[in-house]
Amino acid sequence: MNTQTLLRRTTRPLLLFLLAMTCGQLYAQRALPLENGYYVVVSTFKDTQSKEAKAYSEQLAKRGFQPGFGLEESKHFLYVYLQSFPYGQFKQSLERMQTARATDNFPTAWVLKIKDGKEIKEGDPIVETVQDTVAVKTAAKGPSIVTEYIPNPTPKPITKPQHLGNTPVFFSVINKNSKKVIEATVKILDAETNKTLGTVKANGYFNIPDPQSKSGDIALVASSFGYEETNQKLNYKQTERDTVNEDVTLFGNFFMLTFEMQRMASGTKASLSGVSFFNDAAIMIPNSREQLLGVLDMLNESPQMRVRIEGHTNGNARGDIIYMGPSKNYFALARDQKKEKGSAKELSEARATVIKQWLVDQGIADARIETVGWGGSKPLYDSKSHMARKNSRVELTVID
Repeated sequence: MNTQTLLRRTTRPLLLFLLAMTCGQLYAQRALPLENGYYVVVSTFKDTQSKEAKAYSEQLAKRGFQPGFGLEESKHFLYVYLQSFPYGQFKQSLERMQTARATDNFPTAWVLKIKDGKEIKEGDPIVETVQDTVAVKTAAKGPSIVTEYIPNPTPKPITKPQHLGNTPVFFSVINKNSKKVIEATVKILDAETNKTLGTVKANGYFNIPDPQSKSGDIALVASSFGYEETNQKLNYKQTERDTVNEDVTLFGNFFMLTFEMQRMASGTKASLSGVSFFNDAAIMIPNSREQLLGVLDMLNESPQMRVRIEGHTNGNARGDIIYMGPSKNYFALARDQKKEKGSAKELSEARATVIKQWLVDQGIADARIETVGWGGSKPLYDSKSHMARKNSRVELTVID
């Protein structure tokens, strides 16, 4: 056997082995396409970032999740997901997404639907079933702009520079201490004129209207009952510059603005504007329950907090007062209700008391809640004003 033949016979297997190893490494670095189904996505990477996507997935696994990642072929994005679901389990995927947002600290989690390696929209039913579109019109004299809720933005080629004119923003509102997601509203204002451009529900994606001002500065105010208002600022045309701020982050195809809200401090007062009563009654209408649950959450979250509930009426006239009966039906006029003559002060105190009774029935200690009725002695508006009905109200003050 000559030297050349021997060389060919020894080098060819070695080359095949090295080629196989190289192909294996390249294959290992590539992410496989996502299979058909629904995915609760928590992060997005470019298709060239398999290493980063894998590393993030491994971090999530160490935190106790069962994550994965895969390729969406049409847009060349890698998605890291917490859990996947087969077709027919759309409802379960939505519930998992809501849990991820509310308790797992993934405020931008969303549901992705994949068919044959590609994202499919089907008229965007996935996100629209989670939250209805919210349209907010500007003031009548302002420009004709509509700010609308956007389903999770479709990944697309990134525009440079990015700003609020070409990139959506996600408003994330969380409790500063627990980091849990808070239901809140965000008011959008022109920072120069203080003119309101719109008000939207938080924890969603939005297109922000152009303030059409010289500076382009936009002021944002997050509000939620039981919390102190939180203010932020963004610039409409130089938004990327604002990402130096801790609460502003650019996630490829959207900005995220985080509002960390603190509970009401001692001495602060808030109106229970969501709590209403039947006429001449110390019985609440049904939709009052929602805000009462917010008060309950606040008191449960701060076990040492004490509050005072203050009732007010519009005027000081005497008349019939309808009281709740032994059945304790807080939110409906029942057959066992009672009717007695009384003063406006007595009506206002009865209304404060019925709120306290409901909270105590939910497990709050009686000693943590004081009540007082002021009748019509502390009006907000003149009795002849068209706003006079707002004098009838209930307020909550944090004592300590």
